[in-house]
Amino acid sequence: MAHTDTQEIRELAAMPGEPTHRGFESLRPIGTIESKIFSHIDPRPIVPALGAEISGIDLSRAGPAAREELKQALADRKVLVFPDQDLSPHQYADFLKIFGTPVKEDIAVDENHPPEVGAIHTRPNEQQQINYWHMDHSFRELPTRVLSLYAKLLPPAGGDTLFASLSAAYDALSDEMKERIEGLHCDHRMTPTQNTKRRYTKEQAEAMANAPPIVHPLVARDPGNGRPYLFVNVPIYCRGISELPNAEGDALLRKLYRHVQRPEFHFRLIWRPNTVVVWENNHTLHYPVSDYFPHERKLWRGVIEATEADRPTAAGPRGRI
Repeated sequence: MAHTDTQEIRELAAMPGEPTHRGFESLRPIGTIESKIFSHIDPRPIVPALGAEISGIDLSRAGPAAREELKQALADRKVLVFPDQDLSPHQYADFLKIFGTPVKEDIAVDENHPPEVGAIHTRPNEQQQINYWHMDHSFRELPTRVLSLYAKLLPPAGGDTLFASLSAAYDALSDEMKERIEGLHCDHRMTPTQNTKRRYTKEQAEAMANAPPIVHPLVARDPGNGRPYLFVNVPIYCRGISELPNAEGDALLRKLYRHVQRPEFHFRLIWRPNTVVVWENNHTLHYPVSDYFPHERKLWRGVIEATEADRPTAAGPRGRI
């Protein structure tokens, strides 16, 4: 591109609410994910940054060797998509055990379902309000690492879910930004949302919202693959940077949060009936798209208990271990 063309792009008028608009900043190369050869599963990458679809496996019959490979594939690709699964609630709960200990759900559980299988249910004429990039439970000392959804009732169109890689987002930062955020920590706190009333009493929600913030490193190390990643979340959970004045910390977090949303780091999952998804919640952000009103949508959900190994640990200088 000629120099004059570059100048023309970078001198676009500012968007509403922005003092300047300089066009898209260039990105550094995203780290590659090593392609492993498995004997019992065949993960097909969805985009370079994250995600794999695994077909040709019956999750109700996965043997010990396949289960070990599934754990490794999740550590590598962060999001696993399994189309066309026919699982009973108890078979789904058993499948979840591959990745750890399923916890008793804190959202609605259907009749005759095991307590570990909840349901995220948007009813007819109910507007889904959680429509932003986020991870679950960053406001806990031990954020949940593994989550899963199983599509049981879908709208005629829409209701997709997007997933973004926090490792790829870190890789793409400039050296200057990596140096600026090195050693910083974020304050995380729970904020009531649409699902809060389904999970907690009013008193429990108020106590959590008023509790001291949980502090996590802004740049953490992924124990599954050793890569650094940005531990950022939606501002209603990720409230500020401990070492910076409020205004400066808020501006930096807004910049990083927007950076993670770039399409180079994410893929869009178009749900199909009986699709199962498992993802590493604390190494990704996800965005449930709220575009299907007034239709109904129901996904079974499983949560794996967090362990001490899931506590975010600061990466070394410039993300080194």
